[in-house]
Amino acid sequence: MTKILAMMSLYYFCEASAAERMLPLDEAMACAQLYDSIKIAFLDEPAAPTGTPERIAQNRLGYRGFKAWEAAHPDLVATLRASARRQLGH
Repeated sequence: MTKILAMMSLYYFCEASAAERMLPLDEAMACAQLYDSIKIAFLDEPAAPTGTPERIAQNRLGYRGFKAWEAAHPDLVATLRASARRQLGH
């Protein structure tokens, strides 16, 4: 759980950064890769190869798992988002 929380902290930092400015391509790609990793972390099976129909289905399933986790942990999500904003000087 510690690893996923670290990933989510960085994800919310990406989210807050993108809300402020257009991210340079390298940052945007890193944030997109992180988001993909978070979705995969919510699966109970290994990730299928990128670009396959199986992976597309897994991305949707992982997304739903991530959003369900956020809904079940609103206080923690708020704390992580607030921390990201503080890191940006807000």
